[in-house]
Amino acid sequence: MLCRTSGSFVPIRLQSSLADKLRAALTGESAGVVEKETRRHETDSQASSFNEMFVMPKRKLRGQLLIEQATGRANVAQRSRPDIHDRLAVRRPRSEEMATDQDWTAVWPAARSFASSVVPLPIRMGTRPDPEKRAPFKKQGNLELVKIPNFLHLTPAAIEKHCEAIKKFCTKFPAELVADKKLANSEFPLRISYNTYVHQGVNIRDNRSRVITLQVKVSALSLPERAKEKLIRLAKTRYDEKTDMLTVITDRCHTRKQNLDYAFYLLTAIYHEANKVEPWEALKERTDSLKVEFEGSETQKKLVSMLKQVASHDQLVSFFY
Repeated sequence: MLCRTSGSFVPIRLQSSLADKLRAALTGESAGVVEKETRRHETDSQASSFNEMFVMPKRKLRGQLLIEQATGRANVAQRSRPDIHDRLAVRRPRSEEMATDQDWTAVWPAARSFASSVVPLPIRMGTRPDPEKRAPFKKQGNLELVKIPNFLHLTPAAIEKHCEAIKKFCTKFPAELVADKKLANSEFPLRISYNTYVHQGVNIRDNRSRVITLQVKVSALSLPERAKEKLIRLAKTRYDEKTDMLTVITDRCHTRKQNLDYAFYLLTAIYHEANKVEPWEALKERTDSLKVEFEGSETQKKLVSMLKQVASHDQLVSFFY
């Protein structure tokens, strides 16, 4: 539609809010009438307003912001970037400020990775092609010192403090057990042993440290002869006849405590299984024994019979008397 104004024609689009605004500005119509007419067109037959649809988001995209920043049309708030040198400049390393009479147990109370800013020792670690010309790497930023475990928390002063703290919960070790080893073996027939390993690597754990070795004297279990023989058969190669020692080695579980519990479980299970009396055990014969017994054997019977015949012979009797 063309609208004539003072000798010129202006194209106006009908049924549009922009067209209504232009027509109102050119013809001088009141804004209220135009707004009322616009509101009438923005409602449907049920007098409910249409929801506004945005094809583009109202916020500015990253590309637009970058263009505005590059052209200087946007005000960018300046933020201070965290700088490690600025943070280190706030305070010197603790190792340089530490006194010579510092309580080391308060500085390093528990096991932790090596920290060059805390340890006041000129430690070096690493390899050089020619160590005589160039010393190994310093402790600052040395990853080799961080990877390996350290014993800085087990100083003599720390161990002494720990001993003093737990002394009230401990009793004095009997001197008789130290003097007589046989008495110690009789009083403590059960022995548990394991090993702890320290090695260089990214992991402080060693798979060999979880292995548990449990040893116990079979005579200390107070089993009858039948149950003892059954236990030896169940143990197979784990029983040493010379030392009368039953050895159980567990390494199936992931932790040392789990393997220890599993070793106790095996010992308990084999003990109760040996005490059980099954019906088929009554069918046992002399040939099924672990050892050849002289008492009640055919050899004993033949030997006794032969001695009786010799003793009953008259000539031999007169010869002996």
